[in-house]
Order: sequence, then C-alpha cells, then structure tokens
Amino acid sequence: MSHYKRRVGYTLLIVLLLCGCSRTTEVYERQTARNYAHLWYNSCNHVCGDYRACTPWSFWGWENCCGYQSHGGDCANFVSQSLIAGGHSDLSGGTPCRGYPCGKEEIGAKNLGDCLVKKGWMRTCGYRQAPPSNIQIGDVLIYHTNSCSDSDAHAAIVTYVNGSDVRISCHSSNQKDKAYTYMANIKPYYEWLHFTGNDNWQVCRLRFSEFSD
Repeated sequence: MSHYKRRVGYTLLIVLLLCGCSRTTEVYERQTARNYAHLWYNSCNHVCGDYRACTPWSFWGWENCCGYQSHGGDCANFVSQSLIAGGHSDLSGGTPCRGYPCGKEEIGAKNLGDCLVKKGWMRTCGYRQAPPSNIQIGDVLIYHTNSCSDSDAHAAIVTYVNGSDVRISCHSSNQKDKAYTYMANIKPYYEWLHFTGNDNWQVCRLRFSEFSD
C-alpha cells in the first residue's frame, strides 16, 4: 500500500468512527441464538415449581415441561431467551420492554416486536409478507391475526435461511425449523424484525478495506 493510500485510509477510518461506525458494545451472535433455540425448542430452561420462578427462566407454556397449565403461552419468553443467549441486551427499561419477571425478557408477543423496534431493529410487516432480503438466522418473526398491530400474536425466531426458504423455531406450540408460512391461515400478518447492529459495522469494514488492501 502506498504512503498516500495509507494516510487516506486512516483518515477515512477516523471519519467513519466520528460518523457512527464504531462498533457498539453489544455484539449479537446470531448462531449462538439459533443454537439456544435448537437446544430448548422442545423443553424449557426452567426448574419446575412455580411457573413464574426464574430458575433461571420462568415458563408460561404447557408443552413438554412441568405439566403446567398454559399462562398465555411461552413463545415470546422463549424468543427473548434465545436473543439474550446470543448476547443481545436485556429487554427491559419500561414498556414495551418490560423485563418481566426475570429482569431481562419480554413475555408478550406484540410487546416483543415493539420492544425490538425500540431497541433499533428494522420492522417489515404485511399480509403474508415475504421475508425481506436482509433476514438472517437470529432475526424474529411475529405473527398477528387481524392486522400488524393486533395483540393476538405469536413470536418465533428465525433458525434457518436458504434464499427464500426461511424457517422458524418457537414454543407454544413447539416447533423446530418450521416453514415460516405454517400459520398462514390463522395468523396471516407477518411482522419481520431484523437486527441491524451488526450491519453497520460490516459496511464500515468494507469501506475501510478498500483503502487497506
């Protein structure tokens, strides 16, 4: 690399850092979130006793864990756990990010979508909305019944992506790598949520690499 090009590269790096290209302290590891979902999709990370007990997590569903009656379903709780396992910041700090009951998670499906938008995630929603081109494993899909703002909702985490073949995993009911369209007849409004934090850093790296090769 020439001395001139090196100087330009370092100058560009300083400009990018000043303009918001510094990497945040939050590093969301998508693969780790996916691995957590695959590990716990058919059971619960919870010691049976009180469904609200944080041992280390509560459990609001009924299937394959503790024999509880359902308390609204465990879908958003499960997705929250997966995100946090991947290094995402706690989903707390006030509605819609309630951090209930264990101080970290959002247990309502619609609230979870609103919470992630508040945290900077990109939302795309519509009737049987196709997956946006930027959807990756570790992103989130919220299903709604009558509209994108309907509270009758179900949360899932994206755990497989191969082109237009996008699949999810979830609790209540338990699913692993299920086609995202599986609820099309009962909850046809798809709210896709994409974590953008890693995207900005990758763009900055590409820009700087043009001057560092």
